[in-house]
Amino acid sequence: MMILRSIALFSVGLGALFLTGCTVSGRQTDTPRTTNEQLILDQSLAQTLAHARISLPAGRSVAVETAGLSPDTVPDKEFVKAGIIRWLGRQGLRIPEDKKEEYLLRVMIHAFGTNSNDFFFGLPPIQAGLFPISVPELALYKQSTQTGLTRFSIDIYEKSTGRLLASTPTYEGHTYLKGSTALFFITFSRSNLNPPAP
Repeated sequence: MMILRSIALFSVGLGALFLTGCTVSGRQTDTPRTTNEQLILDQSLAQTLAHARISLPAGRSVAVETAGLSPDTVPDKEFVKAGIIRWLGRQGLRIPEDKKEEYLLRVMIHAFGTNSNDFFFGLPPIQAGLFPISVPELALYKQSTQTGLTRFSIDIYEKSTGRLLASTPTYEGHTYLKGSTALFFITFSRSNLNPPAP
């Protein structure tokens, strides 16, 4: 009799466990952009500046203006502008504060942003509905790719006359981060970030 009672109690407990189910939730980011997105954008700008050239001799003074495609990207434009000003300083150009610059550099930001896409082959997660059991995602193969792109060009004006002196080619930098899962639990990643994302 005791054995039957123990089996009955165990069955009830096991059934209650299945009925409760289990879910885990969490936030992916507490900032407008994840750290990976920030690194992807930062390094795409750095790659673009590594290819850029400016046809002004060291010691000249310049002012910098930026223009982008969307008014919603004002913080991004300021970041790109700060990166370009830093790069110009390393080229030996001066950014005076007296507003008496010899040249005006108009930076056209053609692109500064990220794209992402996901590929999944397997069994998607099944939430408890008619049945009291939730099934987690079972990925035979899954890949998440995030890319960053910076593209800009610079027009050089003589500030005193407003005359266009030169235009640079369009410079571009591209970064990517790919994370993959195979056979449910084998994970690996690829990236051209240097140093890589944590």
